Order: sequence, then C-alpha cells, then structure tokens
Amino acid sequence: MPNGWWLTHGPSWPRLRGRRLQRMRAALFLQCPLCVLCLLKGITVPATIRDHIIPLAEGGVDDNSNCQAICQQCSDAKTRAESTRGQQRAAAKKPAIPTRPTTRVIPR
Repeated sequence: MPNGWWLTHGPSWPRLRGRRLQRMRAALFLQCPLCVLCLLKGITVPATIRDHIIPLAEGGVDDNSNCQAICQQCSDAKTRAESTRGQQRAAAKKPAIPTRPTTRVIPR
C-alpha cells in the first residue's frame, strides 16, 4: 500500500511489481550487464539497479524505454540529486509565511 508522497502525488497507474518486474530486470541486465553511467566515465562496474532515467516523481514512465542499468554507487548519487530537486520543487510551491505587523492597532 502506498504511503506519504505517493498518496497525494503518485502516478495514476500501478507500479511494476512481482514476477513481471523481475523478468524485466533480468532482461535488462542480460542486455546491459555493466553500469551505463560508469561506462561513460571509462569504468567497468557490474550493474545491480534497474533505474528510471526520468524519475517517476518527475513524470517518467515505468517501462523499458525509461530504464537503464546502473551500479549502487551511481544509484545513490542519482537519488541524492533527485531528492534535492524534489525538495527545491516543494520549497518553490510552499506559500510564503505572512509576517505580523510591527505596530499594534488598538480597536476603538
């Protein structure tokens, strides 16, 4: 059962889960066994994470066209960056806190 953010902002479609997700992960790692982000840096590291290129929270879709194989270290770094962006979006949407007047008006 979803909680927190997903209850109010989550996608309207169900997330992939269970056997179907495991088959998709296995196929991705067969096709691309190495971390694509590390390969761009000239490093060879086994991929262990099925990552959404465009995060679901930012409008990405939960299918193969939006997935890449990455390692845990790259996933952690990407997650931190996504979290920072999410916090910035939330702060930008937050209404300004009204300030109290500095002088007190006494009713007559």
